[in-house]
Amino acid sequence: MTRTRSGTARRLIALTIVVVGALVFAVRLFDVQVVSAEELGEQAKGKRAVPIVIPSLRGDIVDRNGEILGTTDERYDVQLSPKNTRVGGGSFYRPADEGGIATVRVTSQQAFAEIGEITGQTAEEIETIVDDALEEDPKSDFAYVKRSVDLTTLTRLKALNIPWLTFDSNHARSYPNGAVAGNLIGFAGADSEPQAGVELSQDACLTGIDGEESYERGADGVALPGSVVVTQEAVNGGTVQLTVDRDLQWETQQIIDAQVKRVGAEWGLLTVVDIRTGELVAVAEDGSVDPNDVDAGDPTKREARSFVDPYEPGSTFKTITAAALIDSGAATPGTTASVPSTWRPEDGVVFSDSFQHEAMPWTLAGIMLHSSNVGISMLGSKLDAETRYDYLRAFGIGESTRAGLQVEDAGLLYPPDQWDRQTSYNTMFGQGLSSTIVQTAGVYQTIANGGVRVPPSVVASCTGADGSVQEPEHGEAVRVVSEKTADSMMQMLENVVKQGWISEHVSIPGYRIAGKTGTAEQADGRGGYRGDFVHSFAGIFPADDPQYVVVSSIAYPTSGDGGVAALRSFHDAAEATIRTFHIPPSTGKYRKLPTGDEQ
Repeated sequence: MTRTRSGTARRLIALTIVVVGALVFAVRLFDVQVVSAEELGEQAKGKRAVPIVIPSLRGDIVDRNGEILGTTDERYDVQLSPKNTRVGGGSFYRPADEGGIATVRVTSQQAFAEIGEITGQTAEEIETIVDDALEEDPKSDFAYVKRSVDLTTLTRLKALNIPWLTFDSNHARSYPNGAVAGNLIGFAGADSEPQAGVELSQDACLTGIDGEESYERGADGVALPGSVVVTQEAVNGGTVQLTVDRDLQWETQQIIDAQVKRVGAEWGLLTVVDIRTGELVAVAEDGSVDPNDVDAGDPTKREARSFVDPYEPGSTFKTITAAALIDSGAATPGTTASVPSTWRPEDGVVFSDSFQHEAMPWTLAGIMLHSSNVGISMLGSKLDAETRYDYLRAFGIGESTRAGLQVEDAGLLYPPDQWDRQTSYNTMFGQGLSSTIVQTAGVYQTIANGGVRVPPSVVASCTGADGSVQEPEHGEAVRVVSEKTADSMMQMLENVVKQGWISEHVSIPGYRIAGKTGTAEQADGRGGYRGDFVHSFAGIFPADDPQYVVVSSIAYPTSGDGGVAALRSFHDAAEATIRTFHIPPSTGKYRKLPTGDEQ
């Protein structure tokens, strides 16, 4: 009887334990599946979900016609999970055929060999990558196999169906035209980080917004089918359009490179401007950088020197003084002065013309023709320093351009109260101040455009991924001198070309040319001037219907005539511009102005 009760008690206890256990399990199951399901699901997802950045593409840089100057090539990084190469005894199964029914066992060593055959590595090299990663971290889940492979290589690797092999896109900047406009485009460093030029100044337009997706994977690192979720779509960068013409830019770079080499010059610059719009259609510099291989070029020539390296322009700025005289009513092209070859207007001030001559009764037109420092100063002295300074500023001197680059130098123009007596005279013929070649081109653009200065531009627009177009602000057009003054200046500048020695070097059959030479000393950095010169020519064509300005500068020639090199640079660039834009020949007739040589 006692044994029966004892057995029954034990059965009751066991049953109670089972019932209680079942209740606990049921409660826990209810909690997991119902009460805490969402929270636990998120925790589990967090442990196995893998977030992936979807890189946006950096936008293109194109020329005025849409030709690509800078773009983004999509490359790919090949990577693996070291720890997962050891899962399953270092082997995995993959489909043996396209149907995917039969499978074949593949060892990690076999996979290493297959990968290496495609990437150009040995199986041993890849195994070393794995071993090194696991030695550093036994749970290592990441190591690079090969970086920046092309799409063909990626496709072949994906076809291997190796579960622990993964890929990331890796964008690289590419410049299909090499050094063409390299000085303007700039370049990008690692990870497409902008370093200079338009790449840097227009980075906000070119940079896109990365997207994001995630997928879930199992313990073996393999993505679970159907688990990919895009949480943020990628938005690619915009397209920056420049004002330059790719083909003309290439031609002008060839021209300036050839002339610099021919005369052994230190550097050369060559700029072409559309008179009516202020657009820079070519900005050529010798030794322009190739953004694809920045280190191969001269490091001093990586920047856009046409915007950041001002120099004293010399006699090309006599045009400003002459325009100020005519516009203010202080002189006309026929106003005369008895011009000696050397002049001492006051104590401690002396300057001379570039050649010896007796006192000549030159008109203002004659002074421009002979590029007389003395003559332009004698007539220019009719204007007070403040007035002359105001005209210089109105022509854009001493003011930074806003063409679209990150840095654009203002040049050097001290206010009149900081001029010493010599400088007060020197500024009348382009010494004692400095400007970039783009600023100098702006002076002649103003004269050719009827006296209205249109600020220069090299960046035309940014077109976003959504098609929206934004145009940068380059400044307002301003009237600097009257249309009548500009017309008088055009006549004098054409007279300089037609009657001067330069005619044989710059003349283009069928086209009337106007312009002015400049030969300028440059500061030596020690309070004095160098013994060599920068030679320039600023020309306008056609003179009867002005459409383009070309300015060329050749610095410090050592084995030839820098003045002639500047003239030839203009001539060749003007011919190239005529061909590029199909400019019709001149139809009007040149009118000769009295110079004073007739007397």
